[in-house]
Amino acid sequence: AVVSTQSTGEMEKLNGIDFGPEEEFFSLWGQCFEHYDGKYKYSLCHFDQSKQDSTSIGKWEGWQKGSDGRPNYGVMMYTRGASCWQGPNRSTRVEVQCGSQNEIVSIGEPAKCEYAFVFKTPAACITIQDEHEIHDEL
Repeated sequence: AVVSTQSTGEMEKLNGIDFGPEEEFFSLWGQCFEHYDGKYKYSLCHFDQSKQDSTSIGKWEGWQKGSDGRPNYGVMMYTRGASCWQGPNRSTRVEVQCGSQNEIVSIGEPAKCEYAFVFKTPAACITIQDEHEIHDEL
């Protein structure tokens, strides 16, 4: 018999997450990555939350929507973070790029309490062209 250590709630949460058209980002689920910029320690837990030290700077919202309403699998959005003094709730936009290993490569704050991460991962290296080539071979 197969015994699952995950609760029904965890399984339902997993079923509601869009891991990409080929589920290519599933390998990032449950993983956290850190980056220290000399002043703050930032952490990114994919499909969960982002933090600046112990302050929430966003909870997983989903993939950024394109103008056609479809997900843009190059940008993850984390919203509903801790409120900023005299400002909005903190949020994080994560640009996902192809890279040889999983790592946060840069962090910025382009607007007050709005953070921008660049995260590189092999999971982002699947291209539409490769998918067409696979289908053509079949």
